[in-house]
Amino acid sequence: MKISKMTDYGVLVLNHLSRMGATRQSTEEIAEATSLALPTARKVLKLLVDAGLVQARRGARGGYWLTRSPEQIPLLAIVEAFEGKVQITECSSTDEHGCEITDSCSLSDNWGGINQVLVLVLSSITLGHIREPASLRRWIQNWSPATDRIPLIQVD
Repeated sequence: MKISKMTDYGVLVLNHLSRMGATRQSTEEIAEATSLALPTARKVLKLLVDAGLVQARRGARGGYWLTRSPEQIPLLAIVEAFEGKVQITECSSTDEHGCEITDSCSLSDNWGGINQVLVLVLSSITLGHIREPASLRRWIQNWSPATDRIPLIQVD
């Protein structure tokens, strides 16, 4: 699995905005600080605003700023802002679509459990963890999957 460049850019922009604190930043300032092309910065900011992670105000006293602290922004929200709902396979979706062999596939339920673990991890790691390597290392050391609550393998 690999996240897109846009998702990576989204984390970069969020990191910059978190460094700036309450100081509102223009699109141009964000583009310059992150070395993103101005059109790319605009696209990233639009997706972040649409996802509710960043607020925007037009005008002389306008700009962009975070809607919450880095410790309150889960990586899952960032990934889903750019990639859509996390779904590692067609059959790991909670909706009824799946693929054409979902009904006869003996592994489709297992992929759903693995998808749940991935969502759990992404929702547990925050922008704050990403910004601070020591914090992320502590999270990794302390994290243990709740495998008793997530059925990875269906036993018949």
